[in-house]
Amino acid sequence: MSGWVVDLVLAVVVTGLEAAALALFWFRESVKAWAAQGCWVPGGTRRLVVVLGVGSALPGQGAVGFFKVGLYAAAVSQALVAMVLGSILVLGRATEVGRWFCRGRRKPGAER
Repeated sequence: MSGWVVDLVLAVVVTGLEAAALALFWFRESVKAWAAQGCWVPGGTRRLVVVLGVGSALPGQGAVGFFKVGLYAAAVSQALVAMVLGSILVLGRATEVGRWFCRGRRKPGAER
């Protein structure tokens, strides 16, 4: 019984800390954009890719570690966090590649 309690508490605490860190990062980036008065902030995309890449890799490794130890609820929560962050990263990069591809194929002087 106490094993499940530790497992669930650990799952909630670790997932909550990751969510808080991600919210803090997004707040910090929003403050930078606000300070630039809506203009482009240099390196913003690079920082976002690094945060989402590391943010999806570390919970994935944590899920494997929790699973090996026998903390299955914590392993599932970490696997879900890794999957969500990885999906956001892939969708964001695919959108940027699509925009880049469309910009490159547009003919100069053509109407939109």
